[in-house]
Amino acid sequence: MKVAITGASGYVGSRISDGFRAQGHEILALSRRPCPAPWFPYALGDDPSNLPWEGVDLLVHAAYDFTPRTWQEILTRNVMPSVALLQAAKQAGVGHSIFISSMSSFEGCRSNYGKAKWMIETESRELGTVIIRPGLVWGNPSGGVMGTLEKLVATLPAVPFLTGGGNLKQWLIHETDLAAAVVAIAEAPQPGDPLLHSLVYPTPVSMLSILKAIAKRSNRLRLFVPVPWQLVMAGLKFVEMFGIRPPFRSDSLVGLVHGNPRPENATPPARIHYRAFQ
Repeated sequence: MKVAITGASGYVGSRISDGFRAQGHEILALSRRPCPAPWFPYALGDDPSNLPWEGVDLLVHAAYDFTPRTWQEILTRNVMPSVALLQAAKQAGVGHSIFISSMSSFEGCRSNYGKAKWMIETESRELGTVIIRPGLVWGNPSGGVMGTLEKLVATLPAVPFLTGGGNLKQWLIHETDLAAAVVAIAEAPQPGDPLLHSLVYPTPVSMLSILKAIAKRSNRLRLFVPVPWQLVMAGLKFVEMFGIRPPFRSDSLVGLVHGNPRPENATPPARIHYRAFQ
C-alpha cells in the first residue's frame, strides 16, 4: 500500500511509519518537519485538498497540535482540521483511513485532549474511519508523556508519584507493538471491521510501578515520594496562569488521573502479542 501518515515526524507517527515501512509499504510523510521518507509539508489547518492524494491507499491521521490552550483554540486547530482532512481523503478516493485517538478519549472523559479526540472520533465514524486508541506508549527511550516521566526520573533524586483518588493506573502499549498492531489492522481483509480498537496491554500499571521500572531500567537509585495529584494540579495551573508552558500540562494530568477504566475492543489483532511494561 501507499500510506500517507500525518504527524510522521512525531513520536507515535514515526513509530507507525517504521512499522509500515518494515512490511514493505510505501510511506508519504505529512508533517511540519522533514522526515526520512518521501515528505510533503503539512500542518493541521492547511488546506487538505492540496495534499498529493494520487495513489494513496490509506491515510493514518496521527497529528495533533498541543500548543492551543483554550477549548475554542483546540476546536479550530485540531478538531475541525482533523475532520476536514478525513473528509478530503475520502473525497480524493483514498480507500481507507485510520485515526490515532487516545485512551483519554471515551464517553464522559474529562480532559480537553480526550474531549477533542472524542469529537473527532464521532465525526470520523460517519466516514467509516477506523479508530485506534493506544495506551500510554513506551519504549527505551520513550517520547510523549512517558518520555517526560523518564526525564523526571533521570533528573530528580526524590521522585514524586501521584496519590489521592481517581484512576491512577495506566494502560500501556510498547511502541513496536503499537506499530505492528496498526499495520495488522490496516492489512486485514476488512480493515473497517470493527471500527474501534483499543491497543493496550491487558493489565494496567500503577504510576509508582512505572516510575520504579524506569529507575531500574536506567540503574538509578531514587526515593519515591507520594504527592496528592490535586496539589500537583494546583501547581501546574498556577504556573500556566502566567503563560508559562510546563513540560507536563495540567490537562495531561487530568487525562492520567481520570483515564478510561475499561478499554473497548482490546483484543490484539491476530499474531500480535503485547509485551509487559518493564
